[in-house]
Amino acid sequence: MSQAHRRTVQDSRPRTPSVEADSGGEPSPGTPASGSTRYVVSHVSKAFNGAAVLHDVSAVFEPGQVHSLVGENGAGKSTLFKIMGGVYHPDAGELALGGERLSDLTPRSAMQKGVYLVPQEPTLMGHLSAAENLYVGTLPRRRLGFVVDWSRIHREAASYFERVGLDVDVETPARELSIAQQQLLECARALVHNCRVIMFDESTSPLTSHETEILFDLMRALRDEGLALGFISHRLDEVFEVSDHVTVLRDGRMVASAGRDEITRDELVTAMIGRPIGVRTRVRRTSDVTDRREVLRVDGLSSHSVFEDVSFSLTKHEVAGLAGLVGSGRTEIAETIFGLRRADAGEVFLEGEKLEHRTPRRCIDAGLIYLPEDRGRNGIFPDVDLTRNVTAGVIPGLPLRWGLISAAREEEEARESVARTSVRASSLGASINTLSGGNQQRAMFSRWLLAEPRVAIFDEPTRGVDIGAKDDIYDIISDLATSGLACLLISSDLEELALTCDRVLVIYEGRIVGEVRDEEVTTARLGELVVGGARP
Repeated sequence: MSQAHRRTVQDSRPRTPSVEADSGGEPSPGTPASGSTRYVVSHVSKAFNGAAVLHDVSAVFEPGQVHSLVGENGAGKSTLFKIMGGVYHPDAGELALGGERLSDLTPRSAMQKGVYLVPQEPTLMGHLSAAENLYVGTLPRRRLGFVVDWSRIHREAASYFERVGLDVDVETPARELSIAQQQLLECARALVHNCRVIMFDESTSPLTSHETEILFDLMRALRDEGLALGFISHRLDEVFEVSDHVTVLRDGRMVASAGRDEITRDELVTAMIGRPIGVRTRVRRTSDVTDRREVLRVDGLSSHSVFEDVSFSLTKHEVAGLAGLVGSGRTEIAETIFGLRRADAGEVFLEGEKLEHRTPRRCIDAGLIYLPEDRGRNGIFPDVDLTRNVTAGVIPGLPLRWGLISAAREEEEARESVARTSVRASSLGASINTLSGGNQQRAMFSRWLLAEPRVAIFDEPTRGVDIGAKDDIYDIISDLATSGLACLLISSDLEELALTCDRVLVIYEGRIVGEVRDEEVTTARLGELVVGGARP
């Protein structure tokens, strides 16, 4: 990486981007700010509950450029984007857009100025239709202004959906969309409001490779139109594919900033985590394990129009994968096993005993746990402290004193569990929504480790997790299997399945269409099967 393109904290203090004179004039609602889309961040700092998250960060997001932020979970990437998008206010520093100093931003005022944050976790109104979510607060009206112009809304929404590759009816309620479809809908919202600065906070994490390519094609087109784009991803291949410039944050500080062609993958990883990281090889447990007792058996499980006649079993010490495209029924199968969805047919057995009238509580008590794909909607309790989020799965089993839960014992249990998964937080009393997405995911692992399960279903366990934390999660899953747990791992990342699983079941259009084992578990073989290719 040439010195002409790299600036590191160790070499020198980042240059202060110049802030041009105030251009004046407030743009009207729904209309982006005119002029340059150059977004300048100058010496921004931010702390939560006394814990510093950003330290003196400066960066420039240029028109006609995709500028990516990379770093470990908790490095401050999402916090910086949220400050730029008006979700948080900086404690120190300045923001400027097109020469205009920005102050007291809110998400609404930022959007009015042409800045939009596509969030890590979609923030849609589930009871409204997909089309209505595009125009919340700015519904087009007919000539006299009293009647909403629904025909225009539906016509324009269909056009925007086509542009972002979202194949759903415009009147579909947002709550019925998959998380991948919700992310694409968020992208469409930015285009509806003609925003000239768009920040994508891990928008690809729930998407398939095909959906990711659609998004990247869209980003390239917007870049070529002169928009300034920000991008966060833990998938370094994506960063190198779509970025023009890359900035690395570590522990809230900018440690490197370079043109994409001026930094290697190894240099990027070393800057992110402060050390080189080795190449992970496939885990093999089958040759060392003698106890292969069946723990979970699923017989003929069906859910009308979603999946049909699904049967498989899991044994002790095993990590089995479930591969398939988004919409193939993977998550719905897991939710039905765990009692979140009603089955139309089929049975579930745990160590030979039928699980009757399944509910999440009954499954947890029986030793079956489920880490959901969408932690924001189905995992965390966002306004609750870290301790209670971690102990939520075992509250009925906590010791009581005078009929009340022992706060000291609960905190002790939570502290020991978060230590096992290396959760980074200012304190156990911190609200979980102040943690990075990756640390929220670690906290969900902490919750289920406390439950001491016999069977664990992990749905996209590394979504939104950095490269170092992925290794930690793989080690946690491997250690759990080695200790005797039966694990079912659902993932869109075929390489992840190939690295961690003893065997993989492939789902296509709601049916199990194949199974590969041991040395046959390769990304090439899985890639062929998930799109309906030749069967084994």
